Amino acid sequence: MKKLLFVLITCSLVVILAACSGNSDADASEDGDTIRLGYQKGNTMNLLKARGTLDEALNEAGYNVEWKEFSMGAPLIEALNTDNIDFGHSSDVHSVLMQSGGHNVNYVASESPYPEGVALLAREGSGIETLEDVKGKVVGVTNGGNQHYLLLESLKQAGIGWDEVDMKFYKDASEGLMAFSNDEFEVFGTWDPFYAIVEDQNETHMILDGTDLIENRTFYLARDGFADEQREALTIILEELENMDQWANEEKREAAEILADELGLEPEPLEVAHERRQFGVQKMTEEIIANQQQLADTFYEAGLIDHEISVQEAVDAYDLDESIFPDNIE
Repeated sequence: MKKLLFVLITCSLVVILAACSGNSDADASEDGDTIRLGYQKGNTMNLLKARGTLDEALNEAGYNVEWKEFSMGAPLIEALNTDNIDFGHSSDVHSVLMQSGGHNVNYVASESPYPEGVALLAREGSGIETLEDVKGKVVGVTNGGNQHYLLLESLKQAGIGWDEVDMKFYKDASEGLMAFSNDEFEVFGTWDPFYAIVEDQNETHMILDGTDLIENRTFYLARDGFADEQREALTIILEELENMDQWANEEKREAAEILADELGLEPEPLEVAHERRQFGVQKMTEEIIANQQQLADTFYEAGLIDHEISVQEAVDAYDLDESIFPDNIE
């Protein structure tokens, strides 16, 4: 786990230096406070940036806006901890990994669960149909990724030992697809929109997805003090996130076209991915916290984190005032 966390933090420092070097979209006005937003490509924050609705709402309230792009959640959380951004989002797994490394993870809200967006696939004709068939097979996942968590959790719940499969780690989606295409592993753990691309380009079938196993959530996070210092801005951000989510639910094709352009992909895989999910902002309920704790506990058991952590403590530490939430988030 120390090696995994070292890689995450090293990436964090490199990306923060790049993201904070002046490559941002700031309003020309010098009046008013500047709200610094971190985002990763392919999610609701990316839609907000592309469509400009959050900029407009914050500008109307007297704020300037800066957008900073990150490759993944770990460097974004590092940027929150070093006061380089005010608000952003991260996957469930990176939130746990960074908290285990001693970083503050200030949970504000969550996206709706997306269990169907992560899956284990096998080639047609491979004879691998069920999780029981995975025993003894080479399974490709990213180390500490959502598909890694899906594999660990599904095996655990089925009573199959983690050492009964041969886990092979790949670096990113493109490397994983190439390795699967070259038969370097028999079972491929992947996630949307790349999951949709794999389905389209290869004759595969799904062994299982995250349904009834993992939630595969995105979490919205803030820097220390942001909720107290910029209450109005945080409320506007949450309101516009939910507005954008509801728009994406109604306009899945247009949302897919926007994100495809951002990601450099064709829109069809994004559209398939969007059909598998329901966008929406949710408060940090006991159930959501419990599911995130389940992830943390599984990672501890698997040796991906060195010590047990409490997600509830992270939520309680930020002490978020319920009045922060706008009327469109229940």
